[in-house]
Amino acid sequence: MRHAYIGDGKGKSTAALGLLIRAAGAGLRGAAVYFDKGCQTYRHHETVILEKLGVPFYIFGCERMTAGGGFRFGVTEDDRREAQAGLRQAENLLTSGSFDLLVLDEILTCASGGLLEWREVEAVLAKASSHVEIVCTGRCRDEAWVAGFDLVSRVTKVRHYFDRGVTARPGIEY
Repeated sequence: MRHAYIGDGKGKSTAALGLLIRAAGAGLRGAAVYFDKGCQTYRHHETVILEKLGVPFYIFGCERMTAGGGFRFGVTEDDRREAQAGLRQAENLLTSGSFDLLVLDEILTCASGGLLEWREVEAVLAKASSHVEIVCTGRCRDEAWVAGFDLVSRVTKVRHYFDRGVTARPGIEY
């Protein structure tokens, strides 16, 4: 089955993480590939629990957090290279036969933002072993991309404290 958690609201990655934890609790073999989340200055706190559960994860992406706590927008060639490396890792995991569930976090955002071409992503997804449950998350520029998915959930922002200037907080946003 293919799942997509899309939209501009907060909670897509958190929902995917929850499913990964649930699967681990049920004895399923899961893994996660995190796209566009590489960072040298902090570790995403969800990786701590994944390590404790023995769930493998792979983080790809260039530094986006600035020294002053800001965020670097835009796309560089290095960003694209990192996304390609993540896609290759996803392909290896999807075709290995070793996993029941694979989370591809922010892969839809990478396709929407030009770090990956959707046709490349689609080609990799098509190679997956038939028993693998695949979860793709992110903002989705073209919903036709997920038309053939078995489950699509839209997370819509109604209001967000970031709009009032609240900054990202450890344990809540990362």
